[in-house]
Amino acid sequence: MKYFIEPLFKIEFFKIKSSFWKRKKTLLKDVLKKYPEDPVLDFYSNRDKADFIKEFLEIFKEEFELISTKYNSRIKLDRIWSVTYKKNQFHVPHNHGSTGYAAILYVDMNKKSPVTTYIRPWNNTETDKTVFCSPPVEEGDLMIVPQFLMHFTNPNKTSFKKRIVSFDFHLI
Repeated sequence: MKYFIEPLFKIEFFKIKSSFWKRKKTLLKDVLKKYPEDPVLDFYSNRDKADFIKEFLEIFKEEFELISTKYNSRIKLDRIWSVTYKKNQFHVPHNHGSTGYAAILYVDMNKKSPVTTYIRPWNNTETDKTVFCSPPVEEGDLMIVPQFLMHFTNPNKTSFKKRIVSFDFHLI
């Protein structure tokens, strides 16, 4: 008797460590000064008024070349915004749509900052429990996942303001 076992599905994440992070962070923060964040639910964001795609692509040119190579395709950014989490602020579970990719660049993080937690779209087959995954990240990391993947951020328990830049893109 022959048999084999392998996963029917897998969900990839793609993590990039930005090169020359300190220089790029300085350039990015200068750009972000033009797009102030306002209170939104339980965090601060400029999602509905940010338009810094061109500047972002220029600063992170090497990272986007790597992304294009990985997906063997050109990419088009659909939207971009920043989010800041002050003490006790968080983000509820959400996704960014059903097609394309969502990315998070960790701009301001410290070792106690909450990381993004992803929710597997199916439960554990033996316990029926929801499965969570919180890949380790640090400042300068860029995390890319399919847009459909639900994710959230636990409350920031520190006085340190965690800041991210998030963007959605699709392949062209």
